Amino acid sequence: MVYLVLSYKYTEYKVMQYIDEITLNNQEILDKIENTKLTLEYKNTKAYKNKILKAERWMKNKWEEVISLIEEEQYKKYTQETSSQEAEYVPQSLLDEQSLLSTMSIYEKWIYFIFNKDIR
Repeated sequence: MVYLVLSYKYTEYKVMQYIDEITLNNQEILDKIENTKLTLEYKNTKAYKNKILKAERWMKNKWEEVISLIEEEQYKKYTQETSSQEAEYVPQSLLDEQSLLSTMSIYEKWIYFIFNKDIR
């Protein structure tokens, strides 16, 4: 008799524990569904679509103006013309070219290799 009572209580305990697990899982799933609904509602707004278009595809609205802020050094680097003396320099030996390349930035090296111009 004691064995049957203990066996019954043990199976009842197991069933109740399984039911509790299922209810917790259901609650977590319902919370995730609610969060997903809120996320989808947010992603369907015009503000979010506008934000994505501006961030990923570099688009702007008709009334907006785009201003790029860069440092003055970068502006001067790409807008100043090089003197003819520097542009005409062609290294005479391999050592001259290596010393020339060691003083150049990566951008200057690309220009030098592609167009064979020294823009320093």
